[in-house]
Amino acid sequence: MSTQTLERSVTDRAAEILRQAGNPFRNYFARNPDDEICARYHVAELYAAERDVLMSVIDLYRHDPKTHSEVVPILGNKGAGKTHLLHSIKHGSESAWQMLVTPGVYQKDSDFLEYLLFQIIDTLLGGGRQRDVRPLDYVGELSVRQLMVAALTDMTPEEKLDTFPAPGLGRWTRRLGLGQAQAAERCSWLLETLGGPSAPGGKGRAMPLHQAIAESGLTPQRTLEMVNRYVERTESHNTAGMMRRAILQGMARACLTRDESSLADFLTFGFAELDFHVRPSRQDLVLSLLRVLMDTFRTLRIPVVVAFDQLEDLLLARRSDDGHKIAESFFAGIVQVMHQIDGLCILIFAERGLWNRFVPSLDGYIQDRLNNPIHVPRHGTIKALRLEAPPVDLVRRVAETRLAHAMGPMAGHREMSSIWPFNEEQLDRIARTEPTLRDMLQQYRHLFDHLIFGHGEAEPRPTMRIPTPEAATPPEVPADRIAETFDTPPEPTTALTNRISEMIETPLEFVIKSVQVVQPAAESVPMPPVEPAISVVPPKASFDPVVTFAPASPRVPLLSHETMSDLWAQEQRAARRKLEPDGALTGATRELQAGLGAFLRLCHEHGVKVGPWRLQHVVPEYTFGEHPTYGAISIAHWACKDGQPWRVGIGLFLAKGAGKPRDLEVKLTAMYTEPAVVDHLILLRPEDDMSLTGKSKTLWSDAEKQGKHARLEPVSIEGFASLYSFPRWMGVLMEAMPEGQPLPNLADTIQDRCEKLLEQVCMPVTG
Repeated sequence: MSTQTLERSVTDRAAEILRQAGNPFRNYFARNPDDEICARYHVAELYAAERDVLMSVIDLYRHDPKTHSEVVPILGNKGAGKTHLLHSIKHGSESAWQMLVTPGVYQKDSDFLEYLLFQIIDTLLGGGRQRDVRPLDYVGELSVRQLMVAALTDMTPEEKLDTFPAPGLGRWTRRLGLGQAQAAERCSWLLETLGGPSAPGGKGRAMPLHQAIAESGLTPQRTLEMVNRYVERTESHNTAGMMRRAILQGMARACLTRDESSLADFLTFGFAELDFHVRPSRQDLVLSLLRVLMDTFRTLRIPVVVAFDQLEDLLLARRSDDGHKIAESFFAGIVQVMHQIDGLCILIFAERGLWNRFVPSLDGYIQDRLNNPIHVPRHGTIKALRLEAPPVDLVRRVAETRLAHAMGPMAGHREMSSIWPFNEEQLDRIARTEPTLRDMLQQYRHLFDHLIFGHGEAEPRPTMRIPTPEAATPPEVPADRIAETFDTPPEPTTALTNRISEMIETPLEFVIKSVQVVQPAAESVPMPPVEPAISVVPPKASFDPVVTFAPASPRVPLLSHETMSDLWAQEQRAARRKLEPDGALTGATRELQAGLGAFLRLCHEHGVKVGPWRLQHVVPEYTFGEHPTYGAISIAHWACKDGQPWRVGIGLFLAKGAGKPRDLEVKLTAMYTEPAVVDHLILLRPEDDMSLTGKSKTLWSDAEKQGKHARLEPVSIEGFASLYSFPRWMGVLMEAMPEGQPLPNLADTIQDRCEKLLEQVCMPVTG
């Protein structure tokens, strides 16, 4: 068999594998910091220098927990790789662990401190993992280890003997001091074991906490009692001390007995019900709890990093909103946090254009804090990080990684190039001429489709030479010639096919550095909805101009109903994982409420109907009263044909145990305000706890006797996951759309995916 025949058989097999695997460049952007696409195609060397700078900034807060809160902007064009960089910080293993808070939605109508507090609580109690460990598991174990070391060190010989009794010795012999040496030895062994490398998932290896406890002769319950006694003895009795005591004891119970309810109840309910001598305001309560939480993390030397990703979507979720007002509120809130809370590292991942448009228009004191330089050891003083297009060798690594994943067992075959089916010239030319990594991957996607599947554009941005005597004036191109070039015929002509083949086989003479989009005048030749671009770009090596164009977009929606449904399912699965732990649902109360408001607002904007009912007005989040967690509902005005609309308040009734009647009491007060803001109240309750007893039943009965209209709706974990994931799903859709193009109408997708939820939040539901 000839060498040529052998090579052909190898490439034929490889092509068949790639056809089966699909285009590895189709998912060419990271949807969020937890996207599995990032992990699957991660190249550690990509943006390694920028990542090292950011990790050094975070280490400032690890080594000196009282470092002033500062902001670091990470600026880059859309598609530059900002979200991928954030993913590598959140899930990479290059350095020690930090708690990374990545808000998925900005609640612009909420107090910023309140918004930030519940983002931290949601991250702590949720089921999401960072570096393959859940935040509560990591923080809880580290806290228990530290408390156990302090408690054991503080013990008297008699207390050690009571804690580690020698087997076979009765109570009276222990009182005589027999067995003290053995108890002291076991205590010393446990101290040494606990004092080793304690970070779960961190550097070094340590004996798991539960194993160390068991081998020392203790039980989880006896260990919890020991920790609780120490905390009761050492914590102060002021407001901060009471909050810190409840948090430490709640973390110990969650770590040692796997019971998270007490911690979740305190962080969402108990902190507002402490025995205060003077009742604090809602804002003071929030500030006190936030400071105590931050003090807890600082004591453990765990940096808290708040990273706002895709700022353009956070601030401009509705293009009809006044972007400058939202931006001013957002940045003013960040500066407020910086003034009142120490130890927060704030990262803002934003497009350069958005940053340069909003920040210069802010008040001077806000600009000063946002632009405050930070001195970073080994890196000097920085104000911002800018992500530029990666060099060619790293782009090659990215392409190799994606192709190897698709090739499977044939990856690295000695008869094939690691970038097959591309050649060196194609890969190099795209890497050198595209402005961002996403643009490069998108071009590779087009080229891959052409080479493997035999369709798609071989070169999405080809060049056409038009000779002109002077470059002083642009060449005139006949209008019919432009229309002919940009129309999309059912089948490519022979000339165009030959031209494509020629461009693939022959290197282009000139390098295109940019493309301008020019809107045609009203009297111009009719164009497709997304017009091709025409510009005259002088090449480096010649005075002849080069006319460049982008092919006309097909007249089909970029986001099909099936694509949107697939993205919905992915976000739904991620949300369910975060909400599955016992305390996660309660801790996500305000995040779920924000999701509910976003859901209702989009239903209103896209004309979603429920039978004869249609939304006329939506208030995404209405806060009231003095309770930070429970004092929030959404308001929807439902109208039926020509009738008077019903003002329906829709809230989350998630509290358990002692917090249940208090949650219900706060929610019911929304119907007693003057002037009235709601005519009917709908409360969404977990379906496994729908019964009302005791004080809760009395509160409900009293409201009915006074003529108030309210009902409970049972919601499954899937329903709550829909609310939690909704803003994130919207962010994914907006990120996938070309800049400036509005979202398609989502009514069909919403009604298909949320039929039951729509019925539950509508007025009325009979039966």
